[in-house]
This record gives sequence, C-alpha cells and structure tokens, in this order.
Amino acid sequence: MGSHRELMNDPLAVKDITYNIKWAAKAGIPIVITGEGSKAEGMSDEDAFSILKENLTELVKVAEENKVILALEPHGYFSLQLGGLPKILSLVNSPYLKVNFDTANPHRGDYVGTDRSGFRWRIKASSVGDEIATLKTVVKQVRHVHAKDVIGKDAVTLGTGNVRFKECVKLLAENGYDGALSFQTEGGDPEVIQQMLVDSRKYLKQIFEELQIKES
Repeated sequence: MGSHRELMNDPLAVKDITYNIKWAAKAGIPIVITGEGSKAEGMSDEDAFSILKENLTELVKVAEENKVILALEPHGYFSLQLGGLPKILSLVNSPYLKVNFDTANPHRGDYVGTDRSGFRWRIKASSVGDEIATLKTVVKQVRHVHAKDVIGKDAVTLGTGNVRFKECVKLLAENGYDGALSFQTEGGDPEVIQQMLVDSRKYLKQIFEELQIKES
C-alpha cells in the first residue's frame, strides 16, 4: 500500500505513515510504500538528511515491530538523483527498509509532491533521467515494483512509452527478484485503463518468454 508523505517538511508525515504501517499489519499487507518528498527552499542537504534519518529511524522501528516492510520509492528530491536512494537507505540499517522501484519515476526525473491536502505534479525536469542506472544502485534491495511506462508525465500501456522497461525486468531477473510487477497508471477512464491492463499483461508475458523468465 502507498503512504507517500513529505518526510522532510510535513510534521504529520511520521504520524500518518506510522498509522498506515500498523493498519497494514492488521490487514495482512506486507509492504508500505513511501518516499522522502521535497526539500524545503533554503534547507541544506545536511539538514535534510538529518531530518530523514530521525524520521526513518522512528518509522523503521514501527515497521520492525509490526513486521511490515517500509519500501522507499524513487519519488522525491534525493531519490531521483543518481545515488540518492542508496544514500537514504544507508541512514538506517534494517532488513525492514527496502525499495519499491517505480520504472517510470527515474525516467521522468521529477516527482509528485504528496501531503494531506492531496498531490501536485512537480515534473519540471529539463531532461529525462536514467531508470537503468538508478535501478542498478538498489537492485538487490528491491522488494516491490511499480510497472509503469510513460510518455512525458502520462502513463501509457507497457511497451508503448519511453521507459526502458524490458531492460528493467531483465536486470531485476538477473539479480534474483521474484516479487510482484504491479501495473500502475495515473488514473483515467475505467474502460481505457482496463484495456491498458489487458495489453500490458500481454506485453509482460511476451517479455517473460523472450527473457525465459518463469511466470509465478
């Protein structure tokens, strides 16, 4: 389940994510996904990482007590910079702090800000990022994957956008990943989404056959 909050700026972020971890445990949901969000204007990187360490330490303790994985997604100021996600992970040493890899976010190079008021697009990158380079830095720590393809900020059927999706799947398989590939869109007409799901599943099956990956 997703619980994105502004961990460096929102005083309610830890409270909200804590509640969701506990709720997930009771509901039998093994993973809660979050991201660090944005860095306040004028805040130094040193101060930002100090806040992140304090907040993640508290959240990981809750995750350990409830046996729920807290999975960081490349979804914020640092995690979408190459090398940023492993640096965040290094702040707290725990088997309950892992990664939800979104195949599209690093490609887009920017993120969505999320707090109690809702979400807002922050995609202003002048050039695309590198989803493969980002994945390589954390591939051994991935526990869940958002299977997403995009053109600009718009989610599209897998295999029809600009994300190097097949390469992501190949890299994950080569490193022993056997978890879920959860198809994700940005919402829209239900009938259109349904067709995207059908076509994306066909594409996934094709990739599995080409890469000789056993579907589970």
